[in-house]
Amino acid sequence: MPQTQTIELPKRLPLVIEPENRGDSTSYDAKLVNAYMEKKGEETWIYERPGMDEDSRPPAANATGRGIFNWKGNIYSIFADKVYKDGVALAGTVNTANGVYRFDSCMGATPKLQFGNGLFAYNYDAGAGLVLINDAQFPAAFVKGWAYLDGTTYVMTPSAHILGDDINDPVNWDSLNDILVQIEPDLGTALNKQLVYVVALKEWTTEIFYDAGNSAGSPLGRVEGAKVNWGCLSADSVRQLDGALLWLGKTKEGSPEVILLEGLKAEVVSTKPIERLLNNITLTTIYSWTLKLEGHRFYILTFKESNLTLAFDMDERRWSQWTDVNGNYLPIVDSCVGASLQHLLQHESNGRIYLADSSYTTDDGDLITVDIYTPNFDGGTRRRKILSQLRLVSDQQVGSTLDVRVNDHDYNPKKWTNYRQLDLSKKNPTLDNCGTFVRRVHNFRHKKPIRMPRIQAVELQMDLGVL
Repeated sequence: MPQTQTIELPKRLPLVIEPENRGDSTSYDAKLVNAYMEKKGEETWIYERPGMDEDSRPPAANATGRGIFNWKGNIYSIFADKVYKDGVALAGTVNTANGVYRFDSCMGATPKLQFGNGLFAYNYDAGAGLVLINDAQFPAAFVKGWAYLDGTTYVMTPSAHILGDDINDPVNWDSLNDILVQIEPDLGTALNKQLVYVVALKEWTTEIFYDAGNSAGSPLGRVEGAKVNWGCLSADSVRQLDGALLWLGKTKEGSPEVILLEGLKAEVVSTKPIERLLNNITLTTIYSWTLKLEGHRFYILTFKESNLTLAFDMDERRWSQWTDVNGNYLPIVDSCVGASLQHLLQHESNGRIYLADSSYTTDDGDLITVDIYTPNFDGGTRRRKILSQLRLVSDQQVGSTLDVRVNDHDYNPKKWTNYRQLDLSKKNPTLDNCGTFVRRVHNFRHKKPIRMPRIQAVELQMDLGVL
């Protein structure tokens, strides 16, 4: 009978999980799926991501979602080639190429809603209806994004010219209102606004402009010294969140990174493992959207062909992976805030708009699978350990369970054990007789029509085997 020696245990293993993939696949190493983390004092807790519930279903059944926007208290959405105002179709159609539209609005005697996809742009107001912008001075090709500043609406061409309209008149465009973004000779990719600045994103650099009040030509002047040495890989990745801009960026020399621009200061917020995922990502179809809920601000980035959705928590500075019920990318293309600060999400292809909230325990009836994959754990020694007991540190939730399996073979997909179950209604959910191991990975899975309680850590009662 082997002799054993008790060491300093139980050992608490915090479940502070971020992507730790050693390569460009999510199949190996630690990750957190359909959840996020929140630090409270010295402790960090895991929460299930918000669920979704159907809010509305415009008449275009199973139609491609192309954008959603709140303007003057009404929700405008584009499905296929139709624009809907609070679910009612407007007269006319729009171009269906080039993905999701980007929106803005102007003031003036007749306020207008503008939206464009880089190929076609439209104005809307209740009197004139939906009107294609076809002024001779409006560019035939432009990058996605608008910037409204001090009465002027700006767009940018692929050749990096920022063009402006007449004051609060996006029907008529001024041929003299033109400034070239030219510190570097790279091409334009996206236009946006931060605070009182126009932000011109190009291939490998970004330049900042302000309203200089010029009496002739463009009112804009370049903010000297505010050049950002990251450009933009995709206009569809650019999102604004509480005055900050986030996008999928690159330098002239480097691989993809996620950039945060706040107060005109840029920083890389993608971690090394995230950048390993991005390094071989397919950029054909990208969706991005934002969600602000319960003190957390999320920037969500989807790569459709790579079947991957990544969520960045701007406040916790942590990443996780979000999926649909089948473990594929989360098929949301755009978001906005509706009445009573409700969060509205537009589905990629089923013609529906969803409400998002932590009170929803499913995605419109589909169960949310929360997966916590831990790093390889060896207890500080490569000697064999005997795990007599595993105890979960979590809140209690009547009617909820957590499935647990382990892998002692470095995430080998064929070497996972069968699931055992922890009863989360108990004060101290516990598993006994958990076998022996040298290095072990744990997978904790919650898939119930009940919201997962907060989870913090596991306590492992181990004995150390004799060599």
